[in-house]
Amino acid sequence: MLAASMVLLAVMHGDLDAAVPRWNPDRLSVAHSHNDYEQRAPLLDALRAGFASVEADVWSRDGELAVSHLPFLSRGNLEDLYLRPLQARVDRLGTVFGDGRPFYLWIDLKESRPELTDALHALLGRYPMLTIFTDEAVVPGPVVAILTGDDTAKARYTDGHRVRRACRDSNHFQTSDATADRRWMWYALPWDEVVGWDERVLGSSAAHHRLRELTKQIHRLGRRLRLYQVPERPEAWTAAIAAGVDLVGTDRIESFQGFLRASRPELAWASDGRGR
Repeated sequence: MLAASMVLLAVMHGDLDAAVPRWNPDRLSVAHSHNDYEQRAPLLDALRAGFASVEADVWSRDGELAVSHLPFLSRGNLEDLYLRPLQARVDRLGTVFGDGRPFYLWIDLKESRPELTDALHALLGRYPMLTIFTDEAVVPGPVVAILTGDDTAKARYTDGHRVRRACRDSNHFQTSDATADRRWMWYALPWDEVVGWDERVLGSSAAHHRLRELTKQIHRLGRRLRLYQVPERPEAWTAAIAAGVDLVGTDRIESFQGFLRASRPELAWASDGRGR
């Protein structure tokens, strides 16, 4: 009760650092907060749990990037909910957690209108914490922005700017895909597309084999894999981590954090090499 009260007071007074404990980053390196804006405290809940990857859905509304899964009932805007708080932490600590590891901000583009990507380009350009991508080089920053969602919007952003403060993913995998470049660096794929929803395969060798083979192919292309819609069960989490999946999405931050912190040493860890 006392700890919860201290966290609440820290948040109310704007001291985000005091509200965020420092967990062992190795065991949490796969943790991704899916649809993070739907958590009770967007961004803050993920930071308190030690997650270094969050996702926000955005729409263009009146010149701002509104954060919402649907084009209404917004929780706020991308700048106020995510960019400003992250930049403030980087300004104080050097990186989001003060430990040198990168933080991943996934921006799910929910529409293809040019107004969205134009506003995004202008907004991201104001934040020095962001990794910079050009066709010739990557200039690392404490925060990596990754575009997911609408294919047209992602391509318009990465193909339309020589200097970019975000790379993109693909939501489809084909064995004929080209190797990674500095525009397209990730895949984000749903569990059922890779493994299926048959409950009997959750903890089976078949699930592990499918995930492991896909992850190997993606890594050979020089890209990384975020898996979403993962069943919120230890069997699925174990299969994904053991197969080398780079980021495992969850909507249940506390449950996944507890699983990761309690996992057996042999799962803790794939974060060093993750099956590559």
